[in-house]
Amino acid sequence: MTIRELAKLIDVSPATISIVLNRKKGVSEETRKRVLEAIETHHYMPSVQKVGKTKSVLLMKYCKSGMFVEENQGFISMIIDSIEEQLRMEHLGMTMMVAKTELKAALNAIDYSKYCGMIVIATEIMEDSYSVLQSIPIPFVVVDNTVPNYGYNSVCMNNYENVWMALQYCRECGHTEIGYLGSISDTENFKARCKAFRMYVPEFGFHFDEKWEFRVTPTMLGAHDDFMSILEKKPELPSCFFAENDTIALGVMKAMKEEGYKIPRDISIIGFDDIPYASISSPTLTTVHVQRNIMGKQSVFQLLQLMADPRFNPIKTRITGRLMVRDSVKDLRNSEN
Repeated sequence: MTIRELAKLIDVSPATISIVLNRKKGVSEETRKRVLEAIETHHYMPSVQKVGKTKSVLLMKYCKSGMFVEENQGFISMIIDSIEEQLRMEHLGMTMMVAKTELKAALNAIDYSKYCGMIVIATEIMEDSYSVLQSIPIPFVVVDNTVPNYGYNSVCMNNYENVWMALQYCRECGHTEIGYLGSISDTENFKARCKAFRMYVPEFGFHFDEKWEFRVTPTMLGAHDDFMSILEKKPELPSCFFAENDTIALGVMKAMKEEGYKIPRDISIIGFDDIPYASISSPTLTTVHVQRNIMGKQSVFQLLQLMADPRFNPIKTRITGRLMVRDSVKDLRNSEN
């Protein structure tokens, strides 16, 4: 069935159906409801439109502080490289912009007529700005943020399953007490990891004391300096720490080593992300590998689906990673370790 045939069947114009499909304003709620019911009843599927050669996808990297999208050991750049590669395979161009101004102003300054779709790197976009994304008039996908409770397409790592994986390994190694190394600056991913940690700690039977939760600057130098100040107070420490990301873990490890702690003999640390430096640090960091390449590819697939059919909205994809066992977690079951 074509859009003209459906329009004639329910006595509206093809433009009206197009407005409803693209979730635009311009029709009454009664008409919108009638069109949606007809689409469902008659199983109407919009035809895939070819993207003009002059159009490309806009990739916007939003930087509120830059600590997460620019200083996290190339984590975001790997996602962007994957997006660009997949777009090239789909014969689509990519235009990249870095937004460092207020989000609403950045979005208002874009000439959307130049683009067929948009991918937003939203690592540093927080809940108070989620509603601003509604102003984007073209198909878009949010990456590295689940934007919970908003009807946007999104692709993110599965924070809950990844945290579960990390804690399970620590428990399998015989650890019964665990601490938390978190960031002084929040992101949606960090909030989710903290919630997951607190959810799964009792499930695995860990002893967790609130005094074992430490907050540091989420850069390698900042985490090092902040934890050096913490260690000056000679705090009681658990046998094992979960860190919100590898950058924090590595900064804290450096501080501990400088203060005479042996890792993992004295204290074990497990990270999250698997940034490149994790595999060459001393000791090498046990961590959860986030599939950045798959996140990038999946964001393109979802954008193409949305461009072809607006009913593919919202789809929220969460990608589980895999454990990278290295040297920073002591196996307490092995007396020779």
